[in-house]
Amino acid sequence: MKSLFALLFSALFIASFAQGPAPRIEAKIDQVINQYGLTGEGVLAVIIDRGIDYRHPDFIDENGNSRIRYIFDMIDQSGANDPDNNYGVGTIHSQEELNASLQAGTVLTNDIHGHGTATAGILGGNGEQSLNQIYQGVAPNVEYVIITLVHDYFPQFMNNPGQAGFFDPTYIPIALNFAFDKIEELQMPSVTLMNIGSTGGPTDGSSLICQNIDDFVNFGHPFVCGVGDDGGGNNHASYTLSNNETIELEINKGFAGNLRFDLWYSEEDRFTLSLELPNGDFYGPFAAPSGPNGANDQFFAEANIFHRGANVEFFGASSNRREILIDLLQNPGSAGVYKVILEGTSINDGFFHATLNPGSGFTNNEFLNYTQEGYSIADYSSCLNTISPTDYVILNEWTDLGGNFNDITGQGEAGEIWLGSSAGPTQDERLGVDFASPGEVCFAAYSVDSWYYFSGFNLVNDGNGFYGLQNAVSAAAPLTCGVIALMLEANPNLSPAQILDILQSTAIEDSFTGSTPNTIWGHGKLDALAAIEAALALVSVEDLLAKPAVHVFPNPAYEELRFELNQQMNIQHLEIVNLQGQIIKSHIPLNSNKVLNISELNKGAYLLRVRTEKSQFSQSFVKM
Repeated sequence: MKSLFALLFSALFIASFAQGPAPRIEAKIDQVINQYGLTGEGVLAVIIDRGIDYRHPDFIDENGNSRIRYIFDMIDQSGANDPDNNYGVGTIHSQEELNASLQAGTVLTNDIHGHGTATAGILGGNGEQSLNQIYQGVAPNVEYVIITLVHDYFPQFMNNPGQAGFFDPTYIPIALNFAFDKIEELQMPSVTLMNIGSTGGPTDGSSLICQNIDDFVNFGHPFVCGVGDDGGGNNHASYTLSNNETIELEINKGFAGNLRFDLWYSEEDRFTLSLELPNGDFYGPFAAPSGPNGANDQFFAEANIFHRGANVEFFGASSNRREILIDLLQNPGSAGVYKVILEGTSINDGFFHATLNPGSGFTNNEFLNYTQEGYSIADYSSCLNTISPTDYVILNEWTDLGGNFNDITGQGEAGEIWLGSSAGPTQDERLGVDFASPGEVCFAAYSVDSWYYFSGFNLVNDGNGFYGLQNAVSAAAPLTCGVIALMLEANPNLSPAQILDILQSTAIEDSFTGSTPNTIWGHGKLDALAAIEAALALVSVEDLLAKPAVHVFPNPAYEELRFELNQQMNIQHLEIVNLQGQIIKSHIPLNSNKVLNISELNKGAYLLRVRTEKSQFSQSFVKM
């Protein structure tokens, strides 16, 4: 922990930081660096994305060593059976292996798309290859754990064979387990970013993945997921259906690719379903499943139709709702107007939400009737404990590597919300959006052999071919994480709830946001300087001058945990909680040696809650 004096003193010795890209100035990040000298030192950034080009100089320190502690490539199965891999999938690369690879000039894993590398660069790239480090990330001294969860499709280009798309949502809980284990192993304050997601799912915080994310946060690990890039279009429809009433939901499918329709309604209701194709072909009617464990699935050349009860819908949600999921297929499915025909056959409530994916304002996919604005945030952003930033415009122009001026038009003007930003509320009517970060546009690390790099006009001037454009919520989210890393450097004891409260309460309201909070802007625009000052204000005298009041060790532990009390005080209450939030032991007495026997616990991760007469705290630990 740096004292307030040390932070102020160190700032005097930092060279004047170059006035970098507009988003960093807009969010007052440069002011934070100039006034407090924060760089993310001692903080761990966990990124769940498309991987990383670890060979990029932005992620290598001054001694030639990688700043990445681990890369978990979940898609490369060559190391799934390695003895150091307890996760059943993927390949794990340690920092030692990455350093050896850097020395040998080999490639162990890569992000040949470019999104994951740019994400890491915005959060914490060192900017060393740019003029005056102008494209430095927010927290350039963080260390990383990188988890490759997603591959995006792109075609063959130059000597690159292209890449098939890959996404398996069942990998997300495994990724969270890996992140949890490495945070515990490294014992560093951390922020985790999952930079994926789009509309679809229950979007009410009840999905199984949301339950896993909330458990992760409850163990003291802040988690960020941007609200999504599905705003600006008619991609949400809702209506209250009556008994014996029939409606036709009209969907314009604007291109020949896949389009997913996802509808949620009460388990107590029954809807009969039919589908009409653009050429007039008609499928149905198909009766609703009889109960929560029932399913009525139909498969055709043009579409796959799934109608599922509340216990067998695809997201493992706990909200007792049924799901109708229709995939309008690429081949031989065609563009045109499709009709989803719903009849209320047994109605207690009758209300439904329906979404389209992809269905942003930059596609021609849209509902033609029963539309309602909002409700377009990603399911992962609807989790109860997720920190969910949206994106706004600060500067939509740049000069590329060839000296050509570029300008993105039609996506909002400076100060306005980016038109593609998803909007709340959640389907259970919570705000959904926490605040807005300036991600339109950012500049970040580019891999020289990536799909991003291939689009040459994205390469930015003064970047020497190492940096390029990143925008949308995918830029706003890592910028937010970089600010959280600075907050944790200033005050490593911040809880996820404190971080979220600070970011919301210090957000700025202006003429663009209107009165806040609201479902478009959340609580307003990110103010990094105010957030850092609020974090520092929570640093107690004890934090500044002494070690924590209670220290628990070892971790991981085998038979017992030992407690070291920093001053004369009594532990009034002690309990152990498992990953599911269940209290395993409560009102636990410590013996005279302040040792807690845990030999009877099963192997796994637990949360220890301690309350003294002066304070209370929680610490996660692993029983081996």
